[in-house]
Amino acid sequence: MSFTRNLTSWHQCVANLLDSDSDEERIYELLRGAEQLVRGNSSMAILYPPGGAPEITHHRLLANEHPGTQVGRYVEGAYLLDPFYRAAVDENLEGLFMLREVAPDAFTQTEYFRRYYRDANLGDEACYLLRGEDGTVASLSIGRASDIGSGRFSPNEISLLKSLLPVVENILRKWVKSQNRSGDQTESFGKRLDSALENFGSSLLTKRECEVLHMTMRGHSIKSMADRLDASVDTIKTHRKHIYSKLDVTSQSELFYLFISALRHHSGTDPDPLTSLE
Repeated sequence: MSFTRNLTSWHQCVANLLDSDSDEERIYELLRGAEQLVRGNSSMAILYPPGGAPEITHHRLLANEHPGTQVGRYVEGAYLLDPFYRAAVDENLEGLFMLREVAPDAFTQTEYFRRYYRDANLGDEACYLLRGEDGTVASLSIGRASDIGSGRFSPNEISLLKSLLPVVENILRKWVKSQNRSGDQTESFGKRLDSALENFGSSLLTKRECEVLHMTMRGHSIKSMADRLDASVDTIKTHRKHIYSKLDVTSQSELFYLFISALRHHSGTDPDPLTSLE
């Protein structure tokens, strides 16, 4: 797409934004305009209320993306392992970020990556993150299929997306502010999931093994874990061996599905969701 067509497409998006009567319409137009600007073909808008379950308000999926996985299973708990969500919650990041900027070094070896990127044919993703005054995180992501060009956004396309940041932030801030939440049930659900991740495996594992478990699930390599935990590579390998043995799993994939299954059955009566599977 030429620069002139890019500019024309974006100006039409601005015109549509000015004509929009609601925040929902503006988010839709913004997603569509950003997609057209950089040849994106997948997009999603998500709100993460503080302590609450995520709300996927807009989505356009690739042919290989399944709503049951990309939306249903994500909201049920897989979002806890989303690198963009973790970057917003753990590091308070705001702005535009590429997946490769926020994902741990071995993220492509995780089951989360396989389910939400490789199997879905999603080659790259850019995400705008903004935190509202009440702590709600707004996420606006633009994805590209693996078979479009190199599958990755080019430096010029990333620069274009960054140039939109003032407009995107303005719209997202108003969108977050307009949300009316009654929220006790939603908040309880979200807090329960956050607690479940924090305590996953704690009934069977030592504190250090739990740390290694959580970093493994998020996609950190053994070397990365050794550096962050100030331990030797051999020590981390030993912890990983003990974790897999105690949890009766043999792979990262089995670990992911054990976590998802535990979340699905977790009642909240015991801190460790694994106890619900006994």
